Amino acid sequence: MKKHLLIGILIFSFAGILHGQEINSNRFDKVVKSLKLDKTTIKEEFCTEKKIPNEEDSYIAVLPILQGKEEEDFFVVRNYIVITNENGEIKNQYFDPTEITSDAIMLRSIVIDTGLYTISNGIRAFGVKVSAQNGSQPNPYSTETISLYYPTGQTLKKVLNEFELNRYGAEWDTRCTGEADEDQSVIMMDKTKTNHFTDLKIKTISIHRKTKEVNGDCKENETSKTSYRILKFKNGKYQ
Repeated sequence: MKKHLLIGILIFSFAGILHGQEINSNRFDKVVKSLKLDKTTIKEEFCTEKKIPNEEDSYIAVLPILQGKEEEDFFVVRNYIVITNENGEIKNQYFDPTEITSDAIMLRSIVIDTGLYTISNGIRAFGVKVSAQNGSQPNPYSTETISLYYPTGQTLKKVLNEFELNRYGAEWDTRCTGEADEDQSVIMMDKTKTNHFTDLKIKTISIHRKTKEVNGDCKENETSKTSYRILKFKNGKYQ
C-alpha cells in the first residue's frame, strides 16, 4: 500500500462495527413495552446490548431516543441505558441527559464496554463508547468518547461524561501532501484513590504524520509522544 493512502484510510480506524453489538429482539421488545417507548422515536440501528461478564442473568442495553424531529443528515438522541435479566425485565434504568448530535460529524456507532473498571470496593463500572466521523476526504475527522456508569438501587450513576478516548484529524490534497494528528488514549486503574474511588490514569499516545511528494514518491514522516494524566473522583464524578 502506498503511504500517501494512509491518511485517507486511518479515518476509519475508529469506526469498527458501524452499529455496535446486536440487541436481542425479545428483550428489546420487553424493554420498549416496560418503558412505554414509541418505537418510531428509537434509532434502532444504533441499539446495542452486551451481557455483563461473570453475572448469570444481567444484560446491559442502550436505546438511543430521538429528541425532536429527524431531518436529512441530522438528528439528536439521548440514550436510555438499562440492565435487564434474560427475560428483559428491567433491574436498572437511566435516561442519560447528555444529547448526542449527528450532523456534519455523523454518529457511527454506540458500543458497550465491560472492561475491568473496578472504581471502588464492590463497584465495577461499565462504559458506553460513542464514535462519530465526518465524510470529508480532504479534511477527515473522527472521534470516540466514553462515559462510565455503575448500577445503584434501581438506576445508574454516571461517573465519567464523554471523555475523548480517540481523535483523528487531517488536512491533505487527497493525493499525497498533507498532515494528520491522532490521539489514542487508554484508561487504567491507578493505585491511588480519591474520596474512596480509584483514580483513573489516562495514557495518551499522540501521533503526528506529515507526507509530501519527493521526486514522484510520497514520503511520510511520523513522530509520536506519550503523556499521562490522572482523573480524580470529586463532587460525584471523575474530572
